[in-house]
Amino acid sequence: MLLKNKSLLASAVIAIFVASCAKETAVDSSDTSGDSYSEFVDSLESTGGKAYAEFMACTAGPDFNAENATKMIAAWQKLITAESLFGVWGYVPAADTNAFGDTLWWELNWNSKEEADAEWDSWAQNEDGQAWAEEFSNVMVCDGEGRNSFDGIYPILPNTYGAVNESGYFYAEFYQCNYTEGSNRENAEAFLPGFTDAVRNSNYDGTGYSYANYFAHKNEDGSHVDADVDFLWGNFTKSKESNDKATELFEKDVRDDMFPLFSKFATCAEVPDVYHGWTFYIGDQKDFMPDFTSRD
Repeated sequence: MLLKNKSLLASAVIAIFVASCAKETAVDSSDTSGDSYSEFVDSLESTGGKAYAEFMACTAGPDFNAENATKMIAAWQKLITAESLFGVWGYVPAADTNAFGDTLWWELNWNSKEEADAEWDSWAQNEDGQAWAEEFSNVMVCDGEGRNSFDGIYPILPNTYGAVNESGYFYAEFYQCNYTEGSNRENAEAFLPGFTDAVRNSNYDGTGYSYANYFAHKNEDGSHVDADVDFLWGNFTKSKESNDKATELFEKDVRDDMFPLFSKFATCAEVPDVYHGWTFYIGDQKDFMPDFTSRD
C-alpha cells in the first residue's frame, strides 16, 4: 500500500473543501506561451518529461476549508527556497471508493532524489517551517517522514490538449498497477510512446488531458520500498466532464490497439482512485496561487 491512514469521511472532505472553497519516451506538448503553466512545462520538457516524485499523505483537520487552505499554502510558499522543487500539487478525494479512503495527498516534483533528501533535511531544522506546521495543524497534518518515492515520467505534458485552468484546478485518476510475471519497468516505459501516438491520433483537444507513470522505488533485491504497487498510472484533465470525454475517446480510438499490448506486461486495479486536484506551487512562477473555491 502507498499509505496507512484514514480519518474523516471522504464525502465530507469534498464538501468542506469544494463548497467552502522508454527507453526513449516521446514528450508531447503544445505552445504554452502566456499562461501560468508555461514555464513549468518548459522545465519539465528540459528533463525529457521526467522528475523525481514524492507523494505525501495528509489528514484534514477540524478547520479544513478553502479559506484556511489558502492561508496555509500562501504561508508555506513564502518558506520555499529550494530551486530543485519545481512543482507541487494537492489531491482531495472525489469518491468514497478510493483505496486510501479520505486521505489527502501532496505530490512534490524534484530534479533528483538527492536534492529532495537534502531539502527535507534542511526543512527538519527549519524553525519557521516547524512553526508553520504547528500554526496550521488544525487545517491539515501531513506525514513527511512517510512520503513515498517514485520516478515520474510525463509523456504528455499539461497544455497539450487545451490550456489548464487558471485556478489551478484539475481532475485526476490514479490506477495502481503491477507487472505480470517476467515483465518489468523496461516493458512499461517502452509502451509509452505508442500510447502517446494513439492519443495524438484521436481528438483529445479541449480536455486538457495529460498523463504520467510513477515507478515505485525499490530495494536492490527488488522488494518495494514505499509501495505494494510497481507503478501508478495517472490521468489528468480539466474537469470531471473532460475526463468523461477523454474516457470515451480512449474507448473509441485507443483501447482496442493499446490495451492488448499493455496487458502483456501489467495489470491494474479496475477502478481508479479519483481526486479533485489543485496546483500548489510552480517553481518558475513564484506568484502563482491556487483558487480553492473554483473548479474551472
